[in-house]
Amino acid sequence: MTALRRPLVALAAALALAPRLAAQGPRFDFYARGPYRAEVPRPATLLGYEPGEFHTNYGNMERVVQAIAQAAPDRVRVMTYGRSEERRTLYLIAVSSPENIRRLDEIRAQTARLADPRTTAPADAQAIIQGLPATVWLNYANDGNESAAFEAAIQVLWQLAASNEPATLEILRNAVVLINPAHNPESHERFVAWYNAFGTGAADHAAIEHDAPWGMSTNNNHYQIDLNRDALALSQRETQAIARAVLAWHPQVFVDHHGQLSQFYFPPWALPVNPHVPPQTARWTETFGRGNAAAFDRYGWQYFVRDIFDLYYTGYWDSWPALNGATGMTYETDGGGDMGFNWRRDDGTTATLRDAIAKHVTASLATAETAALSRVERLRDYYDFRRTGMEEARREPMKRIVLVPGNDPRRAAELVEILLRDGIEVSRTRAAFTAPLAHDYLAPAGRAVRQAFPAGSYVVELVQPQKRLARAILEPATALDREFVREQLARRARNARRGEDADHERYQFYDITAWSLPYTFGVEAWWTEDTTAVGGEALALPESDDAAAELAPVGGVAGGQRARSAYVFPNDRNGAGALAMALLTGGYRVATATQPVRADGRVYPRGTFVVRIERNPESVHDSIGPWAARFGVEVTPVQSAYADSGAAGIGGWEVASLRAPRILVAAGDGVWETEYGALWYVLERVLRVPFTPVRAGAIGSLDNLDDYNVLIFPGGSAARYERELGESGIARLKGWIERGGAFIGWSGGARLAMRKNVNWTSVRIVGSDEDSTKADTTVARDTTLAPDQRPGPPLVPATADEGKKPLEVPGAIFRATLDRSHWLTFGYERDQLPVMLSGDQFFRPSRAGANPVAFTGDSLLISGFEWPNNTERLLKNTAWAAVERHGSGSVVLFAHSPVYRLFWRSTYRLLENAILFGTGR
Repeated sequence: MTALRRPLVALAAALALAPRLAAQGPRFDFYARGPYRAEVPRPATLLGYEPGEFHTNYGNMERVVQAIAQAAPDRVRVMTYGRSEERRTLYLIAVSSPENIRRLDEIRAQTARLADPRTTAPADAQAIIQGLPATVWLNYANDGNESAAFEAAIQVLWQLAASNEPATLEILRNAVVLINPAHNPESHERFVAWYNAFGTGAADHAAIEHDAPWGMSTNNNHYQIDLNRDALALSQRETQAIARAVLAWHPQVFVDHHGQLSQFYFPPWALPVNPHVPPQTARWTETFGRGNAAAFDRYGWQYFVRDIFDLYYTGYWDSWPALNGATGMTYETDGGGDMGFNWRRDDGTTATLRDAIAKHVTASLATAETAALSRVERLRDYYDFRRTGMEEARREPMKRIVLVPGNDPRRAAELVEILLRDGIEVSRTRAAFTAPLAHDYLAPAGRAVRQAFPAGSYVVELVQPQKRLARAILEPATALDREFVREQLARRARNARRGEDADHERYQFYDITAWSLPYTFGVEAWWTEDTTAVGGEALALPESDDAAAELAPVGGVAGGQRARSAYVFPNDRNGAGALAMALLTGGYRVATATQPVRADGRVYPRGTFVVRIERNPESVHDSIGPWAARFGVEVTPVQSAYADSGAAGIGGWEVASLRAPRILVAAGDGVWETEYGALWYVLERVLRVPFTPVRAGAIGSLDNLDDYNVLIFPGGSAARYERELGESGIARLKGWIERGGAFIGWSGGARLAMRKNVNWTSVRIVGSDEDSTKADTTVARDTTLAPDQRPGPPLVPATADEGKKPLEVPGAIFRATLDRSHWLTFGYERDQLPVMLSGDQFFRPSRAGANPVAFTGDSLLISGFEWPNNTERLLKNTAWAAVERHGSGSVVLFAHSPVYRLFWRSTYRLLENAILFGTGR
């Protein structure tokens, strides 16, 4: 390049970037906190652009990290802690003083000693603390499309590795800073691929760069699972990896960096705060908040605290670390992500990606400084977090939690796997035992009873270091702050006095209010008041891709025998439906018993699967055993079809043939990505059944629509679904259903079937304009449903009646009653099923079909918040699931996702049954 052309090219580049850097006020200087070590390269030198000018992709981030680590090996150690679903390496970068880096393994081991007060006495803990730096975990790109966080991680790493500024050196002496540059690489890579291709720096909200295509700008990982809410389920590869690393390093401070709001946010937290987070942990957010405020005030930056970001739900990456003893905090910056390079605020100023990065960098460094200055006190409180938790457990009535595997040991093992991944100690009893004071989870208000437990039960003793986390995720209900509840009721009262067109105060629930894992897994659970020794083996997490299968190695053909008549397995395990689908899609013929049947002297319940030898190839003998072991299903080889008593045998008309599911799933515009993602994960990874995702708007015009017999519309926009399908698509799908197709929908997918111009169902939403039976309080065709046997108290006192429209329920667990004679509920052992309900979508029951899962009786709330004199009154005698026949096909509707957040395992079987039994061709 000639000397003349160089300045011209530089000028052109500067002009091209000018719209991207349209900020107000003095520019933040990323290089002001020196002097800097010349041998440590600036990221901008390596990348060819300054912060905020371009989005850094994952490969370039790796290149920068390695270059800085090679230039500063005395301060930086690069480690890996796992791989993402798309096989990207997950990095954890330790930055500290040369002395601390040399003894990094010792620091980790000594910190671990503070995490177990049983083996480290207070005096020993004090001695350890005197020579120990604090551990500060800075977590970035959890929501990978919130792009400022990823860029900030690079700048923070460079500052700590390169600067000899006194304040930076003080951080390095007194803290080990752990930088996780990308919690969620896939989300980040999708977003930057889109934005780098189409971003121009336009601040206008209508610009295409602020409206990425479906799935390209989401918080979610490969499977479109929101990792920031997955700390409860620990369902994803990335979540499991980070949990393992946190438990190995025991950080005292954990910051999760997000975006993007109108102003920067950092704690203190808003109410409600999970009651298992002790006051001293909450007080630390004041300390860190004031440290951040001082740093921001130096620049005159705006920010806010408390307001909407609470610490109640356990599944976030501020609450989960807080329940592990850290000061868990979320920081939300005010630019980048969908705001892009530039975003016009409502006052005409512009939020920029560059400024958003600067604020994250400033908050990160301020947090590390505060931790370094408070090193001794913070380490002491970290030790006390577990010590006082164990003391509380000794005083509190709830001493232990018992989980009974029942007929589905694999499902109980899946729950135990989560507990072990959480570092919670679990044992399995070798012999039966009796608890004199036990409380049934399905009778939360009931008196303690004497209860016998079988050998093989799982026991969680609460006098353990992880007591607070164990209580938070296992107890039947988690208390809400009374002050918070009073405020929501006051807002409701004020809103009730305002007209429909007036502005209403928003309620302050940020997320769901109930999540107890025994309910969501459908595992029988009790808590006991006694601590009588029960004996048992302490369990360790198996190092396996299928830890639950290692914990509960069940399944296969009983006795390894070959059947002469049929292979039979009841539908009482989650894996039974998956096994049936595997056989059907593998080319084998499977039938199901629509009534109880008898074979080889044993009675099998409705829904039992029958694989007849006469109607299958010889290879069925070799295939069924390994598949049964994979899914944890015990298969019985039947030698004779003769029913020695009773009216029905496996060769009778009560045994109906099933059809291999050929599944079509609505995807694309109108579908909520997380709803699609949970379904995708369950179909592909749990049920292992093939499916075809198609854009919702293309489904109605598919030439090969009749190649499929199952169509699933997950949660989304019902209006958008209708618009995408169009009149001709709706009519074509109606004909497809009548010819034997099974339409399955929930949330917005269910509402599609109810829309006036669709009208595939008589189900209506309570209080909607289409609800013509608002005064009706009966449930159609529910005469066989068992009455509610176990009432529970409402959470808050009743107030005035506000009419016939449900107020939105902020994610609570309610007691549904099952019609176990209906095929949708085949396999369930109890008449009661805890289900999730969120929002205001209550189903007025079907008059034309069946309502196999319904809300009957009184005191429906099991756990969480409900609105007094509104929720239960309007929920009573409504349906959670409805089925209607149309010709040879069926419409199956759920009020809420049966695969919600992948921790609601007890309702998986409803989806399996809908897929297997709903088709007519």
